[in-house]
Amino acid sequence: MLRLVAVTLLFSLMGAGCEKEDEYSALVEGYVVGSFICHEMGPDGQATGNQTERSYCILLEGSENTDSHWPMDFYTFDLPAELFDFPEEISSLPLHGSDCGPSFFPANFRNSYKISFQYKLKGKGKNEFDCGPCLAIYIPFPWEDFSQVSLRDVSKIN
Repeated sequence: MLRLVAVTLLFSLMGAGCEKEDEYSALVEGYVVGSFICHEMGPDGQATGNQTERSYCILLEGSENTDSHWPMDFYTFDLPAELFDFPEEISSLPLHGSDCGPSFFPANFRNSYKISFQYKLKGKGKNEFDCGPCLAIYIPFPWEDFSQVSLRDVSKIN
């Protein structure tokens, strides 16, 4: 009987953990610090010939990644297009960097686009896109270290 109770409790806790993965975070603040457009991948793992929507890189307020080579915590395809009117210096950045990663905004713009939002992780290292051939002189962007997120309740902070 005790084993039955223990097994039931274990499965209940495991189920509760799965539900929490689908929940959104509390309201947080961060910065839009880069973007990219890559190539969609089909279910067979092959490029479809279509480009993705523009995705944006987000750096959380107070993140330890602020001074890193890749200053972001995650990326999203859910940033509302009307939220910011990016200047030419940003909107004309390459579709993706030469390391097959995002094109990060120039340093003088990194703290310019502050937002508050809630997010939900969609997965780490499970890209449904490919950012093309990388130049051999650069360390390839470590997509597996960053998660895609869904956003909600996004607002601009002045």
